[in-house]
Amino acid sequence: MNRRHLPVVLSAAALVVALSATSPGLAALQGSVRVALFAKNAAKVGGIGASKKPRAGKLLPLGKNGKFPASVLPGTVKGPPGAEGARGPAGPVGPQGAPGSIGPRGLKGATGPAGPKGATGVQGLVGPPGGFGLLNLGRANVVSRSLSPDGAFSSVTAGSDGLPLVAVFDSNNNDLRAVHCADATCSTATTTVLDSTGNVGRFPSLTVGADGLGLISYLDATNGNLKVAHCTNLACSSFATATVDASGKVGDSQTSVTVGTDGLGLISYYEGTSGDLDVAHCSNVACSSANTTAIDSAGDVGRSSSVAIGADGLGLVSYSDSTNTRLRVAHCSNVGCTAATTNTADNGPSVGFDTSVTVGADGLVLVSYYDNGNGDLKAAHCSDVLCTSATVWTLDSVGLVGQYTSSSIGIDGLGVISYYDSSGSTLDLKVAHCIDVACSAATSTTVDSPGTVGWYTSLAIGADGLPLVTYRDVGGTAVKVAHCPNVFCVGYLRRR
Repeated sequence: MNRRHLPVVLSAAALVVALSATSPGLAALQGSVRVALFAKNAAKVGGIGASKKPRAGKLLPLGKNGKFPASVLPGTVKGPPGAEGARGPAGPVGPQGAPGSIGPRGLKGATGPAGPKGATGVQGLVGPPGGFGLLNLGRANVVSRSLSPDGAFSSVTAGSDGLPLVAVFDSNNNDLRAVHCADATCSTATTTVLDSTGNVGRFPSLTVGADGLGLISYLDATNGNLKVAHCTNLACSSFATATVDASGKVGDSQTSVTVGTDGLGLISYYEGTSGDLDVAHCSNVACSSANTTAIDSAGDVGRSSSVAIGADGLGLVSYSDSTNTRLRVAHCSNVGCTAATTNTADNGPSVGFDTSVTVGADGLVLVSYYDNGNGDLKAAHCSDVLCTSATVWTLDSVGLVGQYTSSSIGIDGLGVISYYDSSGSTLDLKVAHCIDVACSAATSTTVDSPGTVGWYTSLAIGADGLPLVTYRDVGGTAVKVAHCPNVFCVGYLRRR
């Protein structure tokens, strides 16, 4: 068709359509045109209709990914496992796990062969001479001799070498000395000056420390201090001194030293300014320093003190209550004795002078002391470890007896006490041997009598098991020593 005639044809067609709209024929023609606009098989493929959802007999269109939805795919059958792949590299080491429980102990292995014999050691020290036995079948006599010229106060013990060691105050030179005996009876001895600075050495007390060497407490009267000398060898020919209470208040009364269960020195003494019973607990074996404590300050207390370690491992101190003139005993609450309980052992009156304490074979305290009111030697046997009460016995009442007591326990398990008999012109050194553990009575014997002898006694049991006593010979101005031949200190004792 010529394009120039196209507008005319279109206009005529439009007129025909307009006119047919008002007639039945035209309506039929219009319906035919509408059907033609959407063919009856346009929604089918090969006669099969389509559906967006899966339906029987319908085609389902593919998704945007070009594949059917997974919901319409049939389940797959698991195929056989493929071949094992190559082993990958080892991963990093994991953290260490908790240790497992200990397994059972294995069987003991066979004993190995004996090793070679060691070299022979150096020869030990020569032991002390043997004793004479409890009843002295050899019938020896008491041996007494001068030990230290110008000596006044003294204290004796058996050294670690089995030989007597004595601390002495030289009243002529006002110094402290150590005397080391060459045998059990002190037939010869060597003397060493330990301290000579001022007026030093009064009321010495000697024990053997945990190191096996001598430890001596004593007064520095010039400065009112408490001092200690520590021996650095068995003979105490070398030593070190230290001030353990430099308060300037230490009173002029006896000191006493022992070694506690901690291996350290424990010293009792009198604090003169306040009138207290004080103790010093050493900080080390040499006692170069100490902690001091007042364990009784009720009145004027603490004179004539004596210290020992009780069966419970704690310190016990006997002393005089000068305010009430009675005997008291303090039981330490701990090893350092920073606190104590105190009890009256003898209510007097006028008792508790020159006390000496020891622990008997029954584990209970035995205290010897002077009854000034009656002029008697007495003993108090405590009823328990704390000494909350005591039974009191008079051991010697003939004349004026019982001053300067010193006590220990003999090898027969019974108490032995040295003391001074000041009756009239007697003025002798005596020794009492208890008849039982409680010391309810005692047998007494005179050990030395010429002149005025027996002041400031000190008694110890020697390495031979026999009593050894040091004391002052006032007339001879010397410290003497007496070696007993048996536990009774009786010369030429025989069975019948």
